[in-house]
Amino acid sequence: MDGASVSGRRFTIKRLVVLATLLFGARLEAQAPMGESQVKAMFVYNFLKFVEWPVDASVRAKDPFVVLIIGEGATADATEQFLESKTIGDRPVAVLRIQWDQSLRGARAAVVVERDPKKLHRILDAAATAGVLTIGEGEEFTTRGGVIGLLVLDRKVRFDVDTTAAQSAGLRVSSKLLALTHAVRSSTDRSGSQQ
Repeated sequence: MDGASVSGRRFTIKRLVVLATLLFGARLEAQAPMGESQVKAMFVYNFLKFVEWPVDASVRAKDPFVVLIIGEGATADATEQFLESKTIGDRPVAVLRIQWDQSLRGARAAVVVERDPKKLHRILDAAATAGVLTIGEGEEFTTRGGVIGLLVLDRKVRFDVDTTAAQSAGLRVSSKLLALTHAVRSSTDRSGSQQ
């Protein structure tokens, strides 16, 4: 029995190492043809695999997995391009660009690169109500109510997760993903202060 549990722990550790390498593996300078925005796009895709959404009876097994992009910039462009031919399970990823004040209905995730605080507040409120995973940039993204915030530290892309924001949207973030975060936040208000 002890041998089986040691073997199981080794397998789990190996899986975590592979996941960590996948998410954190390469320093930005080591990826000559791949810049920061491309690395962030890869992270976005991997996040989608480690989040569970509430069961929605209106979504059929083969319906597209809709990812919205809100805002403009290098990360938005790279994410759109990277996700174009990807799948989540058996579902093809459909990437749609929308304006900050458009409906999030039917989406599973939104990459939010909008910088205006008032617009961001409205987007994040709508996402929480619609059960949409929000992924943005900067440490302040999760302190304002976003679920996952991408940041660059020591020339590596890292990420923060706000578990309260995830729960508000009805999402469950995998413990495997949480184990790799730079910071796990909870109970934040929209001004950015911890409660």
